[in-house]
Amino acid sequence: MLSPWQGFGWTAQVFSSSSALEVLVIVIMSCSRGTEEDFFLAGRSLVWWQIGAFLFASNIGTGHFMGLAGKGASSGIAVGAFEWNAAFILCALGWVFSPVYMKSGVVTLPRYLRKRFGGYRIQFLLAVLYLVIYIFSKISVEICTGAVFMRLVLGLDVYLATVVLLSVTGICSVTGGFAAVVYTDLLHAGFVVLGSVLLMGYDGTEALRTRE
Repeated sequence: MLSPWQGFGWTAQVFSSSSALEVLVIVIMSCSRGTEEDFFLAGRSLVWWQIGAFLFASNIGTGHFMGLAGKGASSGIAVGAFEWNAAFILCALGWVFSPVYMKSGVVTLPRYLRKRFGGYRIQFLLAVLYLVIYIFSKISVEICTGAVFMRLVLGLDVYLATVVLLSVTGICSVTGGFAAVVYTDLLHAGFVVLGSVLLMGYDGTEALRTRE
């Protein structure tokens, strides 16, 4: 039986080391999260570049590397056209909607709707709706592609990798709150940029060799 490290070498070691660092960050950031503001807003202690890196890393993941990249390679760049629209949506969020949320003093959209229209029913329904949509349209894809990646790199069973990913993510989010998520995404952002550059260089080299 082949060792899970064979064929990947330093790549698997870097991946495992980054996971260990994330666990350490989770433990550190799980302290002092006693208030609602600390849990949802990280105590309002984050600066602009941390928030920017968080938005970038939380949006780009294995679904893009293994899904959009593969589809783009097979059918063309048009598959990524909807991603270009994200820049306009983020600008609208930052310049139009965020000031309203900040002035209202709320930390979640369901709570804003409850404060705006009254009653707990709309808050509960919107929270459940967003949760269901996110599970089936986003989380399931990211978990699946992440598990496939861990199987390729570490040789783990897909179901075991899924349990590991869900457990680590749950511990990070529940114990550390928003601050723990941001700091782990800061680590992810560095690996995403580095991996993208290496992947682009490798694919470009292979394309040139194929043409020759």
